[in-house]
Amino acid sequence: MANLPEGRWLDVEGIRTRYFEAGRGEPIVFIYGGNFGTGDSASSAYTWNNQLAPLSEHLRAITFDKLGQGETDNPKNDDYTMAAVVRHAAAFIRAMKLPPVHIVGHSRGGYAATRVTLDNHDLVKSLTVVNSGTLSPGVGTNEVVLAKPPYAAGTRECVRWVYENYSFNPKVVTEEWVDAVMHTLSLPKYQESVRKMGVEKLGTKLFLPDLAREKRETLQWINEGRVQRPVQVLWGFDDRTAVIDRGIELYQMFARHERRALFHVINQSGHFPFREHPERFNALMKRWVESLSRSSSSMAASRASLRTRAVRISGARCSSASAMRAPSRSLAARSTR
Repeated sequence: MANLPEGRWLDVEGIRTRYFEAGRGEPIVFIYGGNFGTGDSASSAYTWNNQLAPLSEHLRAITFDKLGQGETDNPKNDDYTMAAVVRHAAAFIRAMKLPPVHIVGHSRGGYAATRVTLDNHDLVKSLTVVNSGTLSPGVGTNEVVLAKPPYAAGTRECVRWVYENYSFNPKVVTEEWVDAVMHTLSLPKYQESVRKMGVEKLGTKLFLPDLAREKRETLQWINEGRVQRPVQVLWGFDDRTAVIDRGIELYQMFARHERRALFHVINQSGHFPFREHPERFNALMKRWVESLSRSSSSMAASRASLRTRAVRISGARCSSASAMRAPSRSLAARSTR
């Protein structure tokens, strides 16, 4: 199990944000799933710990704690909405002063990554969506599969049960993963978000209604071809919480308008294919970025060649025109004598 590099801190529009980065090269930004205020699980940037170190050999790999999750500050003014999460993610990329990034989002993070792309084309070079029931059309089965855990919310046993039920192979849920979740759950500011979303009912009164409305808008924009970026969809074949048929339908929506669209299926994998099969996932990401870089280089070379040809043709036309004008002046001179 790989470790994350040492965490760093950045002020993102007044939100103290923890992030991690490693490597050099083209930037790739990972956005994990989940949301603030869940009492039986608590995601953080640790979710991508198997990606940063391996991919840092080829890329500048970056992940961060989302708004109200991990050790990043909670939303200001009780803005516990997915729209606030999306704005914070985009502001983080801007604050990092990054060139257009390859953005990768998993689950709810897949929705956030897609919305960042739609709202901020200048920030994004390519989009990857991984097992996102939040984004994909249709009704999710998350609540059914994970209904009524046999353990009290917030306990180590409950956390393990939740992530084991997300996974095809329960052995992928390591003690280190559970430790990371328990650490986030123990933070006072995270317990505040649990109270806000649960006791104060911001989850049902604000977060979910706002997300439903914005999801309808997001899917409409995808159908209208507004993504305008290369996109790949990766899906764990055995995910019971976001079934593969929804992933296929989402891919088809992207592919109607984007010829640079790919769909990958990872077998014997549940909701976290990048944790169950990290080597294969990382290889796919490396190949994706390299293929786009080759395509960009090829297009740049083609444009340069076209410009060179245009200059040559233009020069030829100028020479031809001069040759045609010269006799005319000569004839005119003769006619005056």
